[in-house]
Amino acid sequence: MLYEMELSELGYDVICSEDVSRCLEMITEAEPDVVVIDRKIGTIDGIDWFSIIRKHFPSLPLILAAAYHLDGSNRQEEIVDFYASKTADLADLKAKISEALNLRR
Repeated sequence: MLYEMELSELGYDVICSEDVSRCLEMITEAEPDVVVIDRKIGTIDGIDWFSIIRKHFPSLPLILAAAYHLDGSNRQEEIVDFYASKTADLADLKAKISEALNLRR
């Protein structure tokens, strides 16, 4: 898990899971400052998960990592706080996490 390794090296406490069925439970238990979800999680759309997360945690910053251009639909704009380019270079993601954390403080 590239995200976990790089973000841990920056001093972030990172919780990862490929089991999306536990997503809400993990957020409730860990009380994260920000959530990053991939645009596609197997057959599940990250936007659909963010919609569910937003209902339960309305003030939690949500970052969507995507490997391709997003359509910028109103639905996405209402749910996702930040978009990050999904590349091997995590500079964009790191910047978005920093921005989200600064807004949260």
